[in-house]
Parts: sequence; C-alpha cells; structure tokens
Amino acid sequence: MRQLSQFAQNSAEIKSLLDILIDPNTQSQEYANTFYQLGGALSDIIRDSNEFLSPQTQVTLACSSEDADWLTKGILDRLEKHVSKINLAVFWNMRSNAFENNKLAIAPIIKTYIESLENVDILIICKSIINTSCVVRTNLTYLIERITPKRIFIVSPVLFKNAIPSLENEFPKSISDKFNFFYLAEDNEVTESGEVIPGIGGSVYRRLGLEDSMKKNKYIPVIVKQRREANQLS
Repeated sequence: MRQLSQFAQNSAEIKSLLDILIDPNTQSQEYANTFYQLGGALSDIIRDSNEFLSPQTQVTLACSSEDADWLTKGILDRLEKHVSKINLAVFWNMRSNAFENNKLAIAPIIKTYIESLENVDILIICKSIINTSCVVRTNLTYLIERITPKRIFIVSPVLFKNAIPSLENEFPKSISDKFNFFYLAEDNEVTESGEVIPGIGGSVYRRLGLEDSMKKNKYIPVIVKQRREANQLS
C-alpha cells in the first residue's frame, strides 16, 4: 500500500509523475524525463521547507551513477537558481547480497567522481528509491569520513516504510540528528526478491535502458563528462 508524503498529498502533478514511473508501458526516455521532473519538484520542496539554504550555503549533492543524469540533474538545475555553488559527488556502486541473503545487502563503491569537499554546510544525498538503504549508507559513510556537514538531506521520490529508522540506526546519534528526509511516497510492500511494490516500477537502471549492473557501472553520466570538462577549462 502506498502512502503519499505531506509534500505530495495535494499535488496532482506529483501523483501523475509517480504513476508514470510504475506504469510498465512507460518507455525509457519518458521514464528518465519523469525522474528529472521529480528531481525538480524535490528541489522546490527542499528550498521551500528549509531556512538553512541561502546563496552563500556550501552544498554537496551526492548520488549513484544511475541517478546522475535524471533525478540528480533535476535537483541540481532547479537548486542552482538559489544556491551559488553546488559541488557534485557521483558513486558507482556494485550492489549485491552478502552470502546470497536478501537481508544482507551491500553496495561497495567501485568508482567515484567527486568535486570539492571543502567547507560543506549541507550534504544532499539523493536516490531514486530507498529500500534497504545500503547504497545511501555506503555513500554517506564515505562522505562523512571526509566532511562534517551541518545538515544532511536524504532525498528520494519513494521510500520503503522501514528505510528511515533503518538508516538512522546505522549511524551514531551525532550524525543521524543531522538527517532531514524529503520524499514523495512511502510503500510498505516488498517481493521475496526485495523489490518494493509499486516502488518505481522495477529496476531503475533497467527501466532507463542500462540493462544490468555491469553495464550500469560502465556508463559515464553526461553530467559528469560536462562538469569534468568545465572544471578542466576553468
């Protein structure tokens, strides 16, 4: 059963976008564009709900590679209108189950693209869907070993119902007290294989046309190529 968050309950547009994700007939380009639009909506929610953001705020926006060109770019394009500088961190994770146990999900980092991590005020970690939270946990652990943000925003269109307490319990209170969660829907059903129902309509990288985890981890997001080139020229 799906429960819309306080941010989505009164928005017909957000409800429609979430329905597009779970529709099996949605083609990859429309699926990707829907994530981009949801990223923009989540960016507006972050801006409207938070007094900590100002043009001077130092923000790092972190994501997994499969989310970079769509969900993350949607957040970035909209948020850059209100914050003067946002640095990007992209992680390539190899998600698997330890000892073939669905309850022991792991997501080691095999590659990164990380811009400046100096003087970070707000760390935003976004993910297309948060279920076991292993990817968010892994990427967040990597970052907080290197920075000390004042606030940590965890952003996703869809969460599984246990994701928030599960993630909070993975960190000491000094870290979890910095968490703010921004999401649009919460689902409470999961299949035996670990897929949240209705979630985002299956595997995000398969729905995007990236086929499987091996091909997904060979994909270099366009946003990474563009920002790498811009940083080299500056």
